[in-house]
Amino acid sequence: MQEPAHPSSSAMLFERNDALVVEAFRRGEFDYLEGVGEVSEADFFRAITAKKVLEKLADTYPSPCQKHDVPLWVYIAGDISMRFHGVHQFNAFTYVIRSGGMINAFGPAMGHKATHPATGDVSLSCLGFNNKNEYDRQTPCDQDYLRTMAKRTDAELLTTWFNRDVTGIFKQHHAFDPQGIFIGDASYLFVPDNAHYEGSSRMLFDEHNHPVSSKTVSREQRARCVWRRCYKFISLIHTNRSGDFFIYGVVKVVAGREHECPLLYRMVEQFVEFHGKGIIKKLILDRGFLDGPNIGRCKLQWGIDVLIPARRDMDIYEDVVGLAKAGALDFKHWVQQPPPGKSVPLHRPEAIRKREEARQRTLAQRKAKADADAKTSTSSEVLFRSEVAVVAGLKTFASCPVPLDAIVNKEVDADGNEDYWVLLSTSPVADPYLAAGTTHCVPPSKSGIAN
Repeated sequence: MQEPAHPSSSAMLFERNDALVVEAFRRGEFDYLEGVGEVSEADFFRAITAKKVLEKLADTYPSPCQKHDVPLWVYIAGDISMRFHGVHQFNAFTYVIRSGGMINAFGPAMGHKATHPATGDVSLSCLGFNNKNEYDRQTPCDQDYLRTMAKRTDAELLTTWFNRDVTGIFKQHHAFDPQGIFIGDASYLFVPDNAHYEGSSRMLFDEHNHPVSSKTVSREQRARCVWRRCYKFISLIHTNRSGDFFIYGVVKVVAGREHECPLLYRMVEQFVEFHGKGIIKKLILDRGFLDGPNIGRCKLQWGIDVLIPARRDMDIYEDVVGLAKAGALDFKHWVQQPPPGKSVPLHRPEAIRKREEARQRTLAQRKAKADADAKTSTSSEVLFRSEVAVVAGLKTFASCPVPLDAIVNKEVDADGNEDYWVLLSTSPVADPYLAAGTTHCVPPSKSGIAN
């Protein structure tokens, strides 16, 4: 099968049929194999090359080397290609380069496919870049080059490069949506229990992967806990109201024991310093980031409105819930609209596909169990309706220098019992439906650091 002279970028549809493929292999019906992601990856690299994105990334990369036998853009492209295929081990590069689209995207500078005249076998032939090759090579660079380059790059310089230069390239190419919605997040990154993971923390986690203190946990709870080594990944994620995409704007990896709250606000300050005001317009945070002075600073200094849940032990929560129970608020019925269905990408790594299949099976089992419980249960936990109201201009969050609007969410179960959760906003809330729908939040009692 010969490659077309002008590769097409038109859409292709694939249907999974393992039995058909295996039987065709047995009959010897295949003359040529092409990875599912080969064309889409080649198109991706052609697009970013045409806009000089790879060139800009290479020009700003904090390389540890004074001399480069292999161009930096090759290292960056190789790293992107491995992430495209969902692999992280550098020794897999030799397989990725064969099944991916880098060769087709970059042409002879990267390599070309050659057909053996006697056997008809297709292999790669690459010239390399440093004119030091005495033998034929089947990869444009050695996988050990990628590994050593990654290992030698300073971690702090790499993080600064992403937060300043890479995000700056996103800005140059108009990647930021005018709505300016960003989400602050902190997640635990678990690693093997090996002390050689520099800067990691060994912490005690419960069965839900929430950290607990070994001094305060009961003996019964301790039996369900496990010690795990981890880092904490803190990020500012950019998206739009419909959740069509997401982009990491600022990232930071720290020890698992580090508190995420002060670090996130420093990251917001860093983003504004690097990229200017007006990009972040609304910042949606978890209650772990409750900090009155910094919330006020976001509003007053940087023009960023914050939307964040209130804790139940806060005066502002008790005030608005007291008003609600006294009948002083005008509640309106609210139904959360289901999020639009998201298309499944044509190319998904096998590990991700299997995880998604397992997740969907688990979700189906949970839904079936919940439906069965709802039919037979008289428990007060069965949700009957949701209502929402707004209280404007509150100043009872004393440490916050700006007035807040509270979006009060009332959930009523089948027995008439009421439960409340509250969102705080530094921007005036004219439409509580819009404010509640922006977050797709859960009540603060169920929120926390993601796993």
